Amino acid sequence: MLKYFCQGSGGQTLVLIHGYCENNTCFNKQVLFFKDSHKVITLDLPGFGSSEVITDVSMDQMATEVKAVLDHLDIRQCIMMGHSMGGYVVMAFAELYPQMLTSFGLIHSVATADNEERKEKRKQVIALLEKTGKEPYIKSFIPTLFATPNQSEPYVNDFILQGLSGPKEGIIEAAKAMMNRPDRLHVLEQTQVPVFFAIGKQDPLIPEEAMFKQAALCKVSQICYLQNAGHVGMVEEPDMLNKGMMEFINSRSF
Repeated sequence: MLKYFCQGSGGQTLVLIHGYCENNTCFNKQVLFFKDSHKVITLDLPGFGSSEVITDVSMDQMATEVKAVLDHLDIRQCIMMGHSMGGYVVMAFAELYPQMLTSFGLIHSVATADNEERKEKRKQVIALLEKTGKEPYIKSFIPTLFATPNQSEPYVNDFILQGLSGPKEGIIEAAKAMMNRPDRLHVLEQTQVPVFFAIGKQDPLIPEEAMFKQAALCKVSQICYLQNAGHVGMVEEPDMLNKGMMEFINSRSF
């Protein structure tokens, strides 16, 4: 079973799923904010943090591993949000287990599959990791996720340490899983529950227009627009993100 952490005891359960080269601690500021009003669950995906590597893992399998944690905790419904790669897991979960979600959210993430250019970049990353190990990649990759004015902030080093804490094999397996994930725009179009989108104006990986378009596909959606954030709004603009998440949750009748 995945390593998980459960804090708070509110009536609603909020599940937060970390992104690529991260672990559960990427949501520390959100846990502190929500734990007085919600039961908050964070976890380490396969090959990250304290969770074991799963060979040939897929986004569907990651979603199934998350469900196993929820079943273990006897949680039948929840609000689930994921950052970046964690959003891909949320999309898989929303397709496989829609009855378990009262709402879900994508934080700097999309429902589309990788295009050919992105797949080629994943292959290059895998080759680099296999040749040089994780440290050169993590130290060069992580700072680029943040808005340029934020790249000298102390939290950038915290995220570098997160990336270095897991095994190289976990990073490689996750890259393969992202490269092979299917398009799930139809899930956004068909879902009957509200969907939350956190968009970074200075996100170097996802053009804001792409996320606005995806939000428009949903029957009910809400956007939190982080003008001073790149790809990691959880620490770049935590107060704004927390406020947006709370407004989304409180404005919906679950």
